[in-house]
Amino acid sequence: MLPPSFNWSPPWRDELRVLLQPHKLTLLRLKGGIKHTLVAIDEIALAATDNSNLSKATNPTFWQPAVTSLNKILKESRWRGCNPKVVVSNHFANYSIIPWNAGLTSQQEQQAFVRHCFLQAYGEFSRKWDVRTSPAAYGSPTLASAIDDQLLQALRQEFRQAGMPLRNIHPHLMMAMNVVRQQFGRKPLPPSLCLVMLEHGRLLIALIENGKWLSLQSYAAESDLELQLEALIEREAIIAGTDASSWPVFIYWPEPNIEVTLQGRKVRNIFSLATSTPLHSARVNMEAWS
Repeated sequence: MLPPSFNWSPPWRDELRVLLQPHKLTLLRLKGGIKHTLVAIDEIALAATDNSNLSKATNPTFWQPAVTSLNKILKESRWRGCNPKVVVSNHFANYSIIPWNAGLTSQQEQQAFVRHCFLQAYGEFSRKWDVRTSPAAYGSPTLASAIDDQLLQALRQEFRQAGMPLRNIHPHLMMAMNVVRQQFGRKPLPPSLCLVMLEHGRLLIALIENGKWLSLQSYAAESDLELQLEALIEREAIIAGTDASSWPVFIYWPEPNIEVTLQGRKVRNIFSLATSTPLHSARVNMEAWS
């Protein structure tokens, strides 16, 4: 979420990875060098909060409790002296697929068009968001993400006070895509697929057709998750005007003890380790960040 810059840091310095969610903070410290080894890991539960879209609209700074807790945690010596990397929950981020527009001839026009798309999708609140786009092939739609600029400034301030300048902040969806790609190693991803992210009561469902972003929607998770996913994936495909019945479904879940199956579909659960403890699951998940 930061503009391109020369962010060199000593390769031997430890790395601190933080996953910022409304219900908890997860911190992972890895030894610097070519091969990272685990130094410390912890999860800090946060007070229950309303994570609905209505809460976002009525209280744009509902992320403040997480930042306040981070302030206290970073005072502990075991987290100091690192190169920090923060991933922001989908609860604190918003996304939009920006259609290709051949009429845009300058970077300023492109940025204005992306802003317009967010205003159409999210209203006036989006004017205060930091909006970034992912690279896309010529003629293809691009995925854009947005995080409240106040949240970004608050995070930078907390790490600055801890003596660790924060240069890497990413929305959770981007990290999930990186992890999915790592699952295949050097093999290419299937050209068409469905990606599902399950995170603390929220679903994010994305359809990717022939390597292009087709649709992306967020929903509240229901008790019968498998039945809900079957219905929503079919619904999104119908709205997008495509047949996704044979597409593989990748389900990314940062929490442990989840194994989802969908009737008639090839499902690949990522980090759904039923035998792992919560901290072990978080460790595996966060060590895969790239």
